[in-house]
Amino acid sequence: LRARVAFGARVSERVTMHALATSCAVLTVLAAAAQPPPSSFSAELWFMNEAEASESLFDPFVLALGAGALPRASFATYVAQDAAFLKSFADAYGKAGAKCAKEDEPLRNRCETDLAALRSAVKDELQLHAGYAAKWGADLGAGFRPLAATTAYTTFLDDIASDETASAAEVVAAMVPCMALYAELGRRLAQLGAGSESGNPYGEWVDTYASDDFWAARKTAEDLLDALADAATAANRPSKLKRAAALYAEAMSLEADFFAAQAVPPTIDDAVAAFERRVKGGGGEL
Repeated sequence: LRARVAFGARVSERVTMHALATSCAVLTVLAAAAQPPPSSFSAELWFMNEAEASESLFDPFVLALGAGALPRASFATYVAQDAAFLKSFADAYGKAGAKCAKEDEPLRNRCETDLAALRSAVKDELQLHAGYAAKWGADLGAGFRPLAATTAYTTFLDDIASDETASAAEVVAAMVPCMALYAELGRRLAQLGAGSESGNPYGEWVDTYASDDFWAARKTAEDLLDALADAATAANRPSKLKRAAALYAEAMSLEADFFAAQAVPPTIDDAVAAFERRVKGGGGEL
């Protein structure tokens, strides 16, 4: 409820009260995945930033993608921007791995192993984006120009990953929001019938982030963050946890900015109405 109220306040200048009323059914289903009481550092951070996450979950671009109503050129631009982001994301995982040396065993080995696996998964994701680029005509070459939101996010990642004073916990905290948010996007859109089986031209994207493999990667990242946070607590380093929480919040905000920067249909009404048609056409229940 807190997330929905916050979202309503943020978009009040973009939509009418009538549009919000007619959109209520879809938005309610999107927000229906109830969160348990926070029982870990990562769960607490998600809970604290759920309102910001909702801005992405309810973004017109995301709704239009789920509806299959997104213009081809819009998705192609998104693919190119996201590929640029993922390259920085993979680099950040590599730099974070070097910070594991500051941790005691056995956490040091776990930190290095998990981050190497997560970096490898991002490289696989980049291969998927290369396939998208070929299919949808995205420019990943010399003609690519990053949007301001893309540059802001990649600069943020590079700055924290390159910061010699930053701990592994702080860098991982800056990266978990991407994993958590995309997992939620994929799973919630899939639950609404937006996967490839529905005929959605962007259903493969939904399938990828709704998949058990991606959710397992999310869990690996969140579990590692929790272990690093526990170590910081045991070592009486509260300042590290405070900064980690601030970096998590900043990353979630940058996610919202990234989606908001993508080209969308003229109004949120169009995206939601198209998504409603997609759900009803696929036999889904609102």
